[in-house]
Amino acid sequence: MRRQIGVLTLIVLLCASAPLLAQTGSGALTGRVVDEQGGVLPGVRVVATHVQTGISREGITGSDGRYRFPALPVGTYTLRFELAGFTPLTVENVVVNVASTLTQDVTLKVAAVAEEVTVTATIPLVATSPAVGTVVSQEELANLPLNGRQFANLGILAPGTNLAVNPDPTKPGQLTIALNGGIGRNVNFIIDGGDNTDDTIGGALQNFNLEAVQEFKIQTMQYKAEYGRSSGGVLTVVTKTGTNEFKGSAWGFFRNDSLNARTESEKQAGVDKQAYDRKQYGFALGGPIAKDLAHFFVTWERTDRETNYTVDSGGIYPELDGKTVPLPFKDDLITAKATYNISPKQYLQVRYGYQKNDDKYGASPLAAPNNLGTISNKYYSILLGHNWQVSDNALNEFLFQYSKFKNVITADSNEPLLYYPSGFSYGQNINTPQSTNQVKYQYKDDFTFTKEIGGKHHDFKVGVQYIHEPVLGGDFSTGLNGQYSMLEDRKGSPVTDITFYGGFFGDKTPVDQYSIYAQDDWYLSNQVTLSVGLRYDFWDGFDLDQRSNPIWQVLSTQTEYNEYYLRDFQGGRGGKLKNDKNNWGPRLGVVWDVKGDGKQLLRAGVGRFFDFPYTNATILFPAAAVQSNYGVVYNYFDPNGIRNPDGSFYQPGQPLPPNQLPGAEVFPPNEVASPTLATPYSDQASLGYSWQVLDWLGLNFEAVRVRYRDIPFRFRANPGVDVNGDGVYNPADGDHRRFPQFGNFRIWYGKGRADYKGINIGFRARAEKFEFQGFYTWSKAWGNVLAGAD
Repeated sequence: MRRQIGVLTLIVLLCASAPLLAQTGSGALTGRVVDEQGGVLPGVRVVATHVQTGISREGITGSDGRYRFPALPVGTYTLRFELAGFTPLTVENVVVNVASTLTQDVTLKVAAVAEEVTVTATIPLVATSPAVGTVVSQEELANLPLNGRQFANLGILAPGTNLAVNPDPTKPGQLTIALNGGIGRNVNFIIDGGDNTDDTIGGALQNFNLEAVQEFKIQTMQYKAEYGRSSGGVLTVVTKTGTNEFKGSAWGFFRNDSLNARTESEKQAGVDKQAYDRKQYGFALGGPIAKDLAHFFVTWERTDRETNYTVDSGGIYPELDGKTVPLPFKDDLITAKATYNISPKQYLQVRYGYQKNDDKYGASPLAAPNNLGTISNKYYSILLGHNWQVSDNALNEFLFQYSKFKNVITADSNEPLLYYPSGFSYGQNINTPQSTNQVKYQYKDDFTFTKEIGGKHHDFKVGVQYIHEPVLGGDFSTGLNGQYSMLEDRKGSPVTDITFYGGFFGDKTPVDQYSIYAQDDWYLSNQVTLSVGLRYDFWDGFDLDQRSNPIWQVLSTQTEYNEYYLRDFQGGRGGKLKNDKNNWGPRLGVVWDVKGDGKQLLRAGVGRFFDFPYTNATILFPAAAVQSNYGVVYNYFDPNGIRNPDGSFYQPGQPLPPNQLPGAEVFPPNEVASPTLATPYSDQASLGYSWQVLDWLGLNFEAVRVRYRDIPFRFRANPGVDVNGDGVYNPADGDHRRFPQFGNFRIWYGKGRADYKGINIGFRARAEKFEFQGFYTWSKAWGNVLAGAD
């Protein structure tokens, strides 16, 4: 069980001047136009003009006086309302945020004389949708301190979130956002509408530098049907583009160990703080290609970090103790973007993203220099987006993205691995070499339209998405040079265990991802809006024929052991795993504007949300067990120390004693998938109340409940049997594993579960030069999932 009680965050933000560059992304603007008596005004011409770029969109109010602009580029707008017989009205400073809908109602006056009225919009401090989430603005990105300039760190401004370090070696130094009791692997990351989620390990794929990001929104619960591939939350990012003015910036940030304190482990070891030096520098440039029509933006940032660690073998290797080992890290981030306002009804964007980094792997005082590895990551993506206003009440959005990711972790040494009781390791790193490869082609089309049915206004959105992932897999051929467990912490110690792996361990799990969705914002009255949605996801590629896996062959026929995770295989089940096809996710939300003035809002929502079953937690290793010829080819174990024929203790490099593992030439696998594997999902419910007490103060209350089900995780399932009852597992004394032809294999199991409940209380306030926000979260999480899973 894990508890989080009393998390309090308070931010004081000194607001900057207008942002350097504008942005492109998706937001929506809606509202209702009435006369001075409150009567609705149909046929009003509404023009929305983006202040920084000059692009504009036109619309007409319907018979109920409502207008709507879906899929607007994010930013600040000026609205103009015109109708014959009424005084034209201009509303300035209308701010449209990413993945959000702003409501701007207006009242037109009858024209007595020729005049125009201009007013300034007030930015609301309360949310008007059932979704639970927070927008992080450009001002917050530019002014709040960030460790390492990773923009996603500011996701903790949303209640129910906390920062976590990505646990996978392919993401060195990357922090991630954990939501509602998770660890961040079940969050969907979207950049300019394009998928940016790692389908191997979950979480974010490519990173973007802080200067490339205009704003983002973190949705923790009740997101609409257009958002999927996540049981935990959605982080939607908008990158910058140029404006009608040429503007640029250059920066450099430097930090060294003078700002660091000694860590607790350094204090306990009696050593000085380690050296630290980090330099981050880059530039950004944007401007018009053709005023009011086409704009560009480009940015580059480099991070150079120099750290080290000091080896502490505890006297096993005196020549290494106290040795300082350098740990260089380099990271390059490039973003380039061009936008073109083809016509008042068509808009085009093209964005390129690139990242490359190199780091050291496995650094620890308990690691000899030859126990390190080297990580190299390369990411590329190119995105094309086109918006077309088909009519006054219909808009189509098309998106294509190509992305590629390759990770390689190589060993710095090929010497045999020696592992000591203290945890000190000497020789080839146990997790090297390995690699990961992903190639994606994403196609997405959304159609938004408004319609009146039975006198009620409806905002519809329907869409399809197809992600073709022909390359998804990697290899993990470790342990080929031998791994030795030592009895004592000294050189020349007796060896208790010798293990050699052989063959090639790799997997190919290409996936085709299909999604369809429909949603309707149904205005039951001027004060009540019902949000209804349905989404279906199907992932083709999680079927696996593992009937050739000897582990499955044994588990599907044995009857001696009857634990629940073994019963799942009985009767031949799980030989052919099938794709999960019943992934229907309904969504329902309601918002009640208590007084009809947008100041007090009650909202509630329920829904089911399916997560992409990232392969590292499901079929990656079982697929490799079937597709590869890899496994333990040699093993010898004696807890008292392995001896040579002459009675002396065996030492690495001497002739190996007889193999204790029968049939080693067959390369017995070490992984098998349970028939219980399915698509993980969550059932969510929330109830909230928002109150804009004053123009400068808003309060928010939220109660949330989440049930996570079908979470995949893994565990060892072939324990040793102590035949002679001496309490020590020793094959030399006749002890053996339950299934002696295998090692301690892992079962990849699909019945993990977790539950979360929480209460969020927050406020948001602003003054002329300051902004304040804070929240308190009480939460509780519990479940049966082990540390190796989400």
